[in-house]
Amino acid sequence: MRIAMVALKRTETGLWAARKAIPADVRSAYGKREEKKTWAADLSAGQAKAELAAWLTPIEGRIELLRAMATQTPVSLSKRQGRALAAEWYKAQVARFEDDPGKPEDWWFTRQELEPSDPVEREEGRINPTAWLTEERDRLLSDRGLQLSTGSAEALLQEMGDLWLSLCDLMERRAQGDYGRDTLEETLPAFDPAPAKAAGVSLTELFEDYAKTGTMAAHTTKKWRKAIRSFVDHLGHDDATKVTRSDAHAWFDALLAEGLSTRTIGATYRAALARVFKVGHDRGRLNSNPMERLEVFGPKEVQTRRRDISDGEAETILRAALGEQPEGLSAHHARARRWVPWICAYTGARVNEITQLRAMDIRQVDGVWVFHITPEAGSVKTRKARSVPIHSHLIEQGITKLAKASDTTPLFYDPEGVRKGSQSHPLHTQIGSKLAKWVRGLGVTEVQSPNHGWRHRFKTLARRVGMDAEARDAIQGHAPKTEGQAYGEWPMDALRAEVEKLPQLNVQ
Repeated sequence: MRIAMVALKRTETGLWAARKAIPADVRSAYGKREEKKTWAADLSAGQAKAELAAWLTPIEGRIELLRAMATQTPVSLSKRQGRALAAEWYKAQVARFEDDPGKPEDWWFTRQELEPSDPVEREEGRINPTAWLTEERDRLLSDRGLQLSTGSAEALLQEMGDLWLSLCDLMERRAQGDYGRDTLEETLPAFDPAPAKAAGVSLTELFEDYAKTGTMAAHTTKKWRKAIRSFVDHLGHDDATKVTRSDAHAWFDALLAEGLSTRTIGATYRAALARVFKVGHDRGRLNSNPMERLEVFGPKEVQTRRRDISDGEAETILRAALGEQPEGLSAHHARARRWVPWICAYTGARVNEITQLRAMDIRQVDGVWVFHITPEAGSVKTRKARSVPIHSHLIEQGITKLAKASDTTPLFYDPEGVRKGSQSHPLHTQIGSKLAKWVRGLGVTEVQSPNHGWRHRFKTLARRVGMDAEARDAIQGHAPKTEGQAYGEWPMDALRAEVEKLPQLNVQ
C-alpha cells in the first residue's frame, strides 16, 4: 500500500504532531474531514516517523477500502444475515483471544468503551460505535467483498458491538480459569449471503445522508435518528419507495398508544419523517413525496404540571446552590451546582448554553460584563452567538472571578475527565442532566422540566417588571417577531438596563 506523504511537525509545546486530510471523494463515508495525532516530545525524529507510519497505515487502508466499496452496488442484509455475519467475526475473536485471555479487569475496561453515556441508549441496548470497532466492521466487509447500505452497515456495527460485550464476559471467565462451553455460539446463525438483495432506497440511508449536510444540530440529529429507527422497526423494512401515507398514520397511532403526546409526535417523529422524504424527493432519490403536508391527529396534550419554576421552588434551588456540596462531587460539578441555577435565574438562558461556558466567555463588552453564549463553545439552538449582560447581583456574588481572557477551559465540566462525551451527548449536556436530577432530588417536582423552567420563569418575571419585549427576546436568544425587529443590534448598556429591572433574588 502506498502511504501518502503527511508532514510531521513540532507544536509550540514541543510535541510531535501530524494531520491527515481525508480526500473529498471518501470524506462523507469516512465521517471526518481530517485525522489528527500528537506524540511525546522526547521522541527522536526517527522514532516519531515510525509512529507516524504506524498511525497512517490503517487510515490509508480505510480510505482505499471506502474507494473500492464505492464502485460496488450496496446490498441490504436481513436481521438474521447481519447477526450471522457478526457471528463469524465473533468466532474469529474467540479463537484469537481464548488461549491467552490476559487479566479479567482488562476485559471490564474494554467493555466500558462500548457502553454509551446516554442512559436511554444504554436502556435500548445500543453500543457506542468506537473507531476500532468501525475499522473491524470495514475489514470484515472487505474480506467478504461486501458493500452494505447505510442502514445495514449501522445494524452490523450494533450486532458486532453486542457480540463484543458477550466476548468480554466470556474472556473474563477464561481469564479466571473457566473454560466451560460457550453457550452463545450455539445460538448464532450461519451466514448465507445468497438472499442479500440490491438495496432500493434505504430510508435510514436517506436520513444519514441528510445528517451529513450539517443542517441539523447534534441534539436534533440524535432525536430524529431515533425517530427514523422507530419507523423502520414499525414497518419491518427499510425501503422508502414502499412507504405509504397510511404507514405513517399507523405509526402515529402506535406511538399514541404507547403514551406519547400528539405534540411530541408532531414535533419530533412527524417532523423527522416529513423532512427526510422531502429532501429525498428534492434530491431526486424518490419519485414522489407521500409525506407532504403530513399531520398528526390525536387528543390535545393535558398539561398537569407548570412550565415555569415558582417563587418557592426558585428559592429552594438557589438556597441549595449556595449550600455545601458533597465531598465526593468533582470541582466542576460542584461549580455547576453553585452557579448554573443562579445564572439561569437572571438570564433565562437554556441550561446547556450555560453549562458549556468557558472562562473566556465571561468578559466585558463595551464596558459591560456579559456572558458570551456562542456556538464555538458548544451547541446553541439558533446557531448565533449573543452576549447577555450579567446582573449586578451575580457580580456581587463573584461570578466575574471565573473570567480569564483567551482561556478556553470549560467552567462546568472537565474535558480531560474519566467520562467522555460524544457528538450526540456531549459533556456539557451530561452536566445539565445531572443538574436536573439534583433539582428533582430537592423536591422540585411540580414543574415539567426543572432546567427549562428557568426560561419560562424569566419571561414571567420580565413581564412583571415591564421589561422591553424585544429586549427579553434578545436576552434569551429568541428570534425577532418581525423583519423590522431583526434590524440593528442591542447596545450593551441598554440591554444591561433591561436586565437590571429584574429584582435581586434574596435567598434566606
